[in-house]
Amino acid sequence: MQKKKRLIINILFLCPLFIILYSGICIAEVGGDCDSCHALYPGMTEKPSLVKPFTYVNREVFCINCHSHNTSDTIKIIGGNKVPVVFNNIKPVYPLAGGNFHYVAKDFGDRKGHNVSGITSIDSKFRGYPPGYNRSFDPSNKGYNPGKPLACAGSNGCHGNRDIEDPFEAIYGAHHAVDKPVDGSTTARSYRYLKNTDRVKGVTGLEDSEWNWNGTSSRHNEYSSSVDVFCESCHGDFHNKNKKGKNGSWFRHPTGMPLPDKGEYAAYSIYNLDAPVSRESLPLKPSDVVMGGKDAVTCLSCHAAHSSPYDSALRWDYDNIFTGEEGKSGCLICHTGK
Repeated sequence: MQKKKRLIINILFLCPLFIILYSGICIAEVGGDCDSCHALYPGMTEKPSLVKPFTYVNREVFCINCHSHNTSDTIKIIGGNKVPVVFNNIKPVYPLAGGNFHYVAKDFGDRKGHNVSGITSIDSKFRGYPPGYNRSFDPSNKGYNPGKPLACAGSNGCHGNRDIEDPFEAIYGAHHAVDKPVDGSTTARSYRYLKNTDRVKGVTGLEDSEWNWNGTSSRHNEYSSSVDVFCESCHGDFHNKNKKGKNGSWFRHPTGMPLPDKGEYAAYSIYNLDAPVSRESLPLKPSDVVMGGKDAVTCLSCHAAHSSPYDSALRWDYDNIFTGEEGKSGCLICHTGK
């Protein structure tokens, strides 16, 4: 009887792996030994049961465990797969496109980025409430709950399905699903798993294979305007074109509006990683050309998605940018006439 039970357990465990690895319909986008991720730390997984499916312990910090590093390297290898590192204990040499939580995790780092649970404590100023949050811009059923911490995924996170509260459940299966083309149809096929909910199209874009590690003007991520729509889910009042004065988008930057093709702005013609733009139409491959009148200002033109060394998660040090200086950087990349 015991042998029969063990046989059934083995069959139940191996069949999904066989389907994932060998089916022409479902190809594992993350390959290699399962234990490389799923048993990375003692107690990461429990044994399969005939009564209940796998139970993943340590699930609250599952994402952080895999995407962290105790060195300055921002790409690591797990089970033969390249894994982007978004949290380094040591200052990263080449932060990836989204920035690095190293900065927000440091002392008094609240203003440097998103206070993700498991990395740092709740923001002392906003007390867990996303600045500019407007429920009418949030398409999820649950909405953001300021009574719970910010997470990597789930209803209080960015990645996966925000109609699901549990971060682990919200992203479940995406790493093993077909992720091409990046058309926003599923979580796996959304740019960096930024889907929001099943009812709305996910973010689209071109994904650099090394997450902009040491990127150049001709090798980088490409963004579409869908990333701004995604950001407004939690920061809607920063993207509200209907409001006027200091509450309106024009008081800040006209996110989603084309970069003018005249005057000082026309001089921004070669793509700069320190001030990326979103494309009216995504190119087939990364382009080093910026098209005034078509390519648009995006939230990511100024801010890092995760965290940066500078206040408000800016891509550059605003306090040390001066008009007329040599070598256009920061604001002066677009505002070249200053």
